[in-house]
Amino acid sequence: ARQLKLSPSTVSRALRNHPDISQETKIRVLALAAETNYQPNLIAQSLQTKRSNNIGVIVPEIRNTFFSTAISGIEEVAYQAGYTIMVCQSNDTYEREVINTRALAANRVAGMLVSMSQETTDIEHFRTVMRQGIPMVLFDRVADDLEVSKVIVDDFEGAFAAVSYLIGTGRRRIAHLAGA
Repeated sequence: ARQLKLSPSTVSRALRNHPDISQETKIRVLALAAETNYQPNLIAQSLQTKRSNNIGVIVPEIRNTFFSTAISGIEEVAYQAGYTIMVCQSNDTYEREVINTRALAANRVAGMLVSMSQETTDIEHFRTVMRQGIPMVLFDRVADDLEVSKVIVDDFEGAFAAVSYLIGTGRRRIAHLAGA
């Protein structure tokens, strides 16, 4: 703004292509921004708007194929919508889940996608995030008494459908292998 002898608000508006700013001023501002490798301060913007273009994701374990695949899908959909993701791993501990939840909220994420840790029984940290106006979706492991959207697999119905299909194709000796 100083170099161009313009007010900071005029420069800000020019960078955002505001219709009240003349084309000549926009060109001058954008040229200097390119010349100086200007990058907007996303932290300052998030302080002003009280949100960012980041979506927080908390999973128990990144190396688990299910969660790494989920993260990949979340990232692709977020990217197409103009968002980036911040991924946290709880290591299946309540304490780290709480720390991750607070850190993402402090970074003013636009929303959170969470698969709860196995240790989690107290969900007050999620209620705190919701009171801050941050949308939340639980997936895989969810809390039934939390009023948020949930994405879960119906294991019983899935197993029933698989066994019914096998029986329908004439199979009689059906085995089930399960992990701990």
